[in-house]
Amino acid sequence: MRASKNNQTKSLMPLWCAVLAGLAWQTLWGGCPSVFAADASSSVLRLANGEWPPYTGRHLPGQGCDSQVVTEAFAMEGVRVEYEFLPWARGLLLSQNGVVDGAVEWAGTAEQRQTHFVNSDPLSRQEWVFFHHRETSYSWEHLDDLKDRTIGLTIGYAYNDVFADLRKQQPAMFTEAASDLLNFKKLLSGRIDLFPIERAVGYFLIKKDLSPEERAKLAEDPKPLAEFTPYLLLSRVVPGNEQRMQLFDRGLQQLKANGRYQAIMAPCSPEGQ
Repeated sequence: MRASKNNQTKSLMPLWCAVLAGLAWQTLWGGCPSVFAADASSSVLRLANGEWPPYTGRHLPGQGCDSQVVTEAFAMEGVRVEYEFLPWARGLLLSQNGVVDGAVEWAGTAEQRQTHFVNSDPLSRQEWVFFHHRETSYSWEHLDDLKDRTIGLTIGYAYNDVFADLRKQQPAMFTEAASDLLNFKKLLSGRIDLFPIERAVGYFLIKKDLSPEERAKLAEDPKPLAEFTPYLLLSRVVPGNEQRMQLFDRGLQQLKANGRYQAIMAPCSPEGQ
């Protein structure tokens, strides 16, 4: 996939990549025994997961492309995976404290690397783009070029520095909605001009929840906004996890070498949309 060349848009991450400041959760779980986590010899891993279809999802085939990659890479090394679908922030905190063995679909930030082992290659490469109404024409090279447009954001997402400067300079051009679907509805009604979302996630949502007539009115801007590369995290407090991560990296390389990885990822590729 193409990466953004705009220095203003280096990274864009959903809620689970935001800084977690849950002191209450730390108090609640900090001294909790690892009742779900695997022991050093266990061949079953319990991983926190969340809803980010088509990449992850409880009711998706294989529980999503990225989930299936994790499952099959570990299976190559004789390790079975079980997922606990939880709110993202809670799942990461339970992994951090060893209540579960790890967590799927995180950015692998420097902060997360202090508490987790992080696999070598990203599970996928996710590209964020603007969606817009087909009748709306515009062009942009830098985000400043969009000052006369209204951009819809979703409450609960951490957009990091992507829109930080622009929101300070032009706060009126941004408006928030409670969900991605509501933002697509606002695009259709003309209440916003642009909506940033990961490409495959956007297409999955509009195919699932909008009518064919509504879908036909929406288009994707070909210029990429940002890239997000999620990783597998394994908790540093769970014995044996460093070795398990080595097994995962080896299994993932086997999946890529034999072509299985590409087949798993097909539903999440641009061609699969």
